[in-house]
Amino acid sequence: MTIRKRYGKYYYTDFYVRGKRIAIKVPGGITDKRFAQEYENDLKLKMLKGEIGLPGSDRDLEPLIGLFLDYSQTNKAPSSFKRDELALRTFTTITGFSKLSQVTPRALEKYKSDRLKSISKRSVNIEIKTLKAMFNRLVKMGEIKDNPVKSVPCLSGADTQKIEFLDEEEIKALLQSASPTMQPIIYAFLKTGLRRGELVHLEWDDIDFRNRQINVVNNDAHQTKWHRERHIPIDDKLLEILRSLPRKGKYVFPTKDGALRKNNLLRELKRAARLAGISKDVTLHMLRHTFASHLVINGVSLRVVKELLGHSNISTTLRYSHLGPEHLNGAVEKLPF
Repeated sequence: MTIRKRYGKYYYTDFYVRGKRIAIKVPGGITDKRFAQEYENDLKLKMLKGEIGLPGSDRDLEPLIGLFLDYSQTNKAPSSFKRDELALRTFTTITGFSKLSQVTPRALEKYKSDRLKSISKRSVNIEIKTLKAMFNRLVKMGEIKDNPVKSVPCLSGADTQKIEFLDEEEIKALLQSASPTMQPIIYAFLKTGLRRGELVHLEWDDIDFRNRQINVVNNDAHQTKWHRERHIPIDDKLLEILRSLPRKGKYVFPTKDGALRKNNLLRELKRAARLAGISKDVTLHMLRHTFASHLVINGVSLRVVKELLGHSNISTTLRYSHLGPEHLNGAVEKLPF
């Protein structure tokens, strides 16, 4: 271990003395690596000589969070890393906690209660899951002995909230109101369930016209969520649309000069929704919900939907389970006795 810069600004020292790990922020707002290294060398020497004692069992939260975020940035998709970072920064900012000992089950229960006053249950659960995941990872890394909040449950009912999606009439109206550029983009979202990043990074090489499928690949240019790859079938209409698109470069849906499309998608989508007279708050993610919801309504199993959406866990897909009760009723009718 050595001096490392975290969060793009300040240095942290990380070393062992008599088998005990010392991981702390270099004080004084040091931004020069040479001075930070001198601080670490001096601190280590004083500890070895016994001039200053080793820190107690209570750890500073900030370096622990830093260690987890380093792991998250290396092993997760950029969007997942940003979610982890936001959740943990929100937690420390709101609570003001700076020491590990402050994070207790009782404190976390109070945090849950306070957060519910301003955000949804699902959002609270994301923050709680992130915090618990951080401590579990730190245990595996040997940084702490136990997860201090492993007994704290997530809020019940958070994943059963109503999923808003477009019905068939709204889909038809939306496509008719979309510009010639946006129409194939919206249709591709509706027929594939791709995430925004997956669609804008979609390349012609990712489309297997022979086997009629889109390959969602994980690469350096775009890391998929959970680094997972998947394959999405293409129906006749989408196949026809894709074949009719002009090829301006490697991207399927680029800007007019062939570059990666980064902006304006949401604005153009909302414009089309407004022209279509749709009162719902139409977002790009709602198109993904629409894809999944209509699959379930039409009898596609949740496990198949899970694979098409690229969910890492079936519990996420279960949000759509209430959409097909008639299919559950029909299932018992198939019993032979």
